[in-house]
Amino acid sequence: MYAIIGYLDFESEKKLCDLREGMKSLGIVGHGMRPHVTLATHPEVEIETFKRDLKNYFEHTSALPLFFPSLSIFLNSGTLYAAPTKNEVLTGFHQRYHEQFKKYVDPKSLYAPSNWVPHCTIVMDLSHEDLVEAFAYSARNLQPFHATLDSIALIKLQYEADVCTSVKDILTVNLNKGHDLISDDV
Repeated sequence: MYAIIGYLDFESEKKLCDLREGMKSLGIVGHGMRPHVTLATHPEVEIETFKRDLKNYFEHTSALPLFFPSLSIFLNSGTLYAAPTKNEVLTGFHQRYHEQFKKYVDPKSLYAPSNWVPHCTIVMDLSHEDLVEAFAYSARNLQPFHATLDSIALIKLQYEADVCTSVKDILTVNLNKGHDLISDDV
């Protein structure tokens, strides 16, 4: 499976990684990739064509401002995440991607526009007890923050028995920081 993810700016990524480290020091250990917001998943793609199309699509796209004012969980998953405000800029960015790459999109995917819950996973695969502790720790140690989605990556995920066993970066496109951050230049 392939995923299209947006990486956060260095400061925001560091903030979330430091939060994870603080949890680890308390014995709260789960899993989590590099902090990101997932835009889409695709079961299969013709990789070279898809890479070219992604690069062409995103190379003139502006970085995207985000505001993370809240924490939440996905039920029955042991997943804690920071939630960005789902505003017109973010939903428009997401919608335009799905319109451009609709031939690759599974309309039943959790990342399809009608199903999407924008989020940045802090930690996942926690027991109920650890999830409660992680939530409490994060609520005490994380303040609402502004971030920038400053690059888009194509990654390949390998699964065994419904568990992700490896993540491979295929392509990363840096978004333009010199443009007006409120609009998307696509």
